[in-house]
Formats: sequence, C-alpha cells, structure tokens
Amino acid sequence: MSFDKPLREILLQTDDLEWVEKSLEGLSHKMLWRDPVTEASIALVRFEQGSGIPSEHKHASNQFMFCLSGRYVYLPTGTTLTKGSFYWNPKGVVHGPTRAEETSVLLEVYDGPHYPERPDFYDNDEDAR
Repeated sequence: MSFDKPLREILLQTDDLEWVEKSLEGLSHKMLWRDPVTEASIALVRFEQGSGIPSEHKHASNQFMFCLSGRYVYLPTGTTLTKGSFYWNPKGVVHGPTRAEETSVLLEVYDGPHYPERPDFYDNDEDAR
C-alpha cells in the first residue's frame, strides 16, 4: 500500500478484529497500535475467568490499563479493577500475580517496551511484546 499524502487518521472497528491467543492460557489480545521504534503499544487484552499472570514481574515502561468489563485482581495488594477503573503501574515496579475473578477486558497501554526481559510465563518473545 502506497500513500501520496501523510497518513492522518485510522479507524478500527474492534468487533471486526479477532482475539489472538497468547501462550499464557486464558489470555488473548487485539493489538490496536504499536510504534515499531519505541515499542509503545495499545491493545485490548482479555483474561478468561480464573486466568491471570502467575508470578511477580515488572515492566520496562509505564503500564496503563482501563477496565472495560470484568473483575481483575492483583493478589498481593488486593487492588481490583472493575468496569471504569483506571490503573497505572509505573516503570520498574514489581507487581503480580493476578487473577481474573470474572472474564475481564482491559484497554492496555505501554509507553515503551513491555518487559526488560521475557517473563517465564510466556513461551515465545512475540507474546511478551
């Protein structure tokens, strides 16, 4: 695809996008945008009821999440995301494990790369992006 003019707007209908399963059971996503240089990204992530992140981990950038539906819990602290909740996890802060008490859909934004190194709960590098 070639553009004669700079790209100005993109519209995605998220209902038209397929959920892509990750190697962590119960987790899928719809990637909405990724900057190939900075690795910043915006995605919809879905945790099926009972699934979650199984261990402590940290991110290489700031993580922002807005809960669209469900109930998603950070187990050590009891921090619970429900519909309308906004969560910010600063770069480098260790957090987790987590569990979805209900199937949960979150809008997840990173202002840079996700992880300083691939966590062991993913079996490939692409899932950690």
